[in-house]
Amino acid sequence: MYYLNIPGRLRARKMRKEEDKGKECQMTQREANTLCEGAPIDVSNNISKVFAFIMTCVFYSPIVPVGIPICMVGLILIYYSYKYMLLRVHKMPEMFGDLMATFFASFMPFILLTWCIAYVIFISEINNTYADEFNE
Repeated sequence: MYYLNIPGRLRARKMRKEEDKGKECQMTQREANTLCEGAPIDVSNNISKVFAFIMTCVFYSPIVPVGIPICMVGLILIYYSYKYMLLRVHKMPEMFGDLMATFFASFMPFILLTWCIAYVIFISEINNTYADEFNE
């Protein structure tokens, strides 16, 4: 949907109409700048979605081991889509504090500890359940 950029195309069409008027154009510079700007982007919401994606992939990786490579590919795609959105579609975001990013970065060791515990429990349950079949 971002590649199509329908609202951006509508604004560009309106700008071309105003340019075609030539000297009869009644648009001010402020209105022209507003037409060229994109919609605002919610940076904190995007950061929280990325970290929720990472935590979900890490949580389910003992059950679905291919979750880690899927997470890596997903993060690369998310990075390039947000890079495109920030450069081409949205206006420059407001400055915000680094509280959320540092909170999630400091929370990552706990996520890894939880993943290790979940992995050990998962493997031990598999071994306990199928121990008799492995010995045959």
